[in-house]
Formats: sequence, C-alpha cells, structure tokens
Amino acid sequence: MTTAHKKETGDMDNKPKIMTKPLPEILDELENYIKRLDEALRLTQAAAKEAREAAAQAKESGERAADAARKAAEAAVAKVREEAAKAVDTINKRISTFESDVSIFKDKVNREAMILDQSFLASREKHLKESPFFEK
Repeated sequence: MTTAHKKETGDMDNKPKIMTKPLPEILDELENYIKRLDEALRLTQAAAKEAREAAAQAKESGERAADAARKAAEAAVAKVREEAAKAVDTINKRISTFESDVSIFKDKVNREAMILDQSFLASREKHLKESPFFEK
C-alpha cells in the first residue's frame, strides 16, 4: 500500500457515517433505534407501575402487620394488668387475714398475760399469808 492509498482510505475511515452510508440505511438504523427506545420506555414505565403497585402492597402489608402487633401488645398489656390486679387482690386478702390472725393472737396473749398476772398475784397473796417469814 502506498502512502497515498493509506491517506485515501484513512480519510474514508474518519468520515462520518452520514458521508459514507446511503441515507435510507441511516434512516432505517434511526427508525430501529427509535423503536428500541420506545420499547425501553414502555418496559421502564411498566416496571415503574409494578414498583408503585408493589410499594403500595408493601405499605398495606406493613400497616396490617403494625395493626396486628399493636392489637397483640394491647392484649398482652391487658392480660398483665388483669393478672396484676388479681395478684394485688390476693395479697390484700392475705394481709387482711394476717392482720385478723395477729389481732386474735394479740387478744389471746393479753388474756393469758392477765391470767398469769392474776395467778402470780394470788400466789403472792397466798405465800404472804402462809409464809412464816413475813410478819402478820
């Protein structure tokens, strides 16, 4: 290849396609490119629509799950409150019974102490009367 031939073919390689391809072929390529763009746009729009629908479904599912969790938590809190109220009631009844038992025991101890005091006093009186060591 001669330098002149290389220069000539090199110039052909650097020329824009519009200068080297027939116009109907360029127009066909443009039409195909536009069709591919239209299809890509349609697919993108369909994907966006599906994504919006999926997001709406996810939001709804999340709201249902949150509502279910809230209801379960409220039920658990109500059950704990009910059990705590029962426990407090039971403890109050036991305290009341204990207070009553303590009061009864205290009364018995006081009666026994008084009986003992009376017995000691009676013994003392008897001892004083009968003892030969005390003057009468």
